[in-house]
Amino acid sequence: MEIKILSAEDVEFKEKDVQAAFEKDLSKLEEGLEFISSEIPIGTGRIDTLAFDTNNGNPVFIEYKRRGEFNKDALIQLMDYLSWFARDGNRMSFLEKIIRARKPDIDDFEPTIRLICVVTEIDDRIRNAVYAIANPVKIFSYMVARDTANNVVLVPKLELDNEDVERPVRDVTTEPELLKKHPHLKDIIENLKAHLEKDGASSYTTARSFRFKKERVFAKAHFRKDYVLLELRIGKGFVSADPDFKYWRQGDSPWGWTHIYPSKGISEKVFKWIERAISFASVTEDEDIKETPSA
Repeated sequence: MEIKILSAEDVEFKEKDVQAAFEKDLSKLEEGLEFISSEIPIGTGRIDTLAFDTNNGNPVFIEYKRRGEFNKDALIQLMDYLSWFARDGNRMSFLEKIIRARKPDIDDFEPTIRLICVVTEIDDRIRNAVYAIANPVKIFSYMVARDTANNVVLVPKLELDNEDVERPVRDVTTEPELLKKHPHLKDIIENLKAHLEKDGASSYTTARSFRFKKERVFAKAHFRKDYVLLELRIGKGFVSADPDFKYWRQGDSPWGWTHIYPSKGISEKVFKWIERAISFASVTEDEDIKETPSA
């Protein structure tokens, strides 16, 4: 489909139009996001869009700015939202009830709020400040276009992801404690560890996962109710056309994930992806290149 890129000033639409366009398909922003509700009132304002991250179990607040820079006022607004929930645990419980009412079948609810902002511009000082926020934050800009049917199309572009910077892990548990909570996943984890702890790689635990590190973290094994979510830093485009491996940011990331179920075991292709992630561990983000795809 051919599209014509326009200036945001060339098209008559409001902030609510931007919100409505993305709410129709939140996967444009991130794979695994599911819409819950709009205009959720809280003590410090209204959340434009409440979504749920089905991959990690987090509530996600999405805010939209029609014109102007993402500036200090916008940043304070987001921090005000986070502070409101941090000050009273009952507020997070209420938020969980809202999400479970819409999605009663969810396995895990992780009470860490993720923030996504859709804006036109970002102030440079605010861009730097976002990396100091403990909660995960992504900021998208967008292009305005018209398709051949003269429909307005908004095309998002990731501008910032503060999780690109590895942070010290605050909530830590021991390996025996973690495995004791998930005995049905113990064999899968031990099998994964045997393949991930090679060539000088080591592992450590967080409250709900194992992380594997060589020169940098290259794999994360997250415990879910019925499976292990295995994230691998494998390089953009290395896995091609395989439904069992999905890249973050709709392919614009060296990281992706796969689900591993105890009943199915670990396939040979997963071991191949693990070998790639270990060998790719020393490559920096700036050096990421698309290599010959692997099935």
